[in-house]
Amino acid sequence: MNATAETTAHLERLAAELRGRGWEAKVRMPRGRKQVVHVRNPRDPGMNGDVAVDDAAYRWAWSEQVIGPLTETPGVADRVQHVLREVRS
Repeated sequence: MNATAETTAHLERLAAELRGRGWEAKVRMPRGRKQVVHVRNPRDPGMNGDVAVDDAAYRWAWSEQVIGPLTETPGVADRVQHVLREVRS
């Protein structure tokens, strides 16, 4: 599997995990940027973000901060949901 196919597979796995939890998640490639999963909190669509991957980890696309290893997709989904959680009670 080439790097692009591996990247897509990891992103699709995370997107599927988040969609299975009722969140909006779509793999996309913004013009001139690398492929990401765009995630939106369904209860607060303003809470959204992009997740990218590198050789070993999922990262926030805006900061390159590591969210978690590629081998821990459910845990990464937990962290993404925590960061993009509903702010209002």
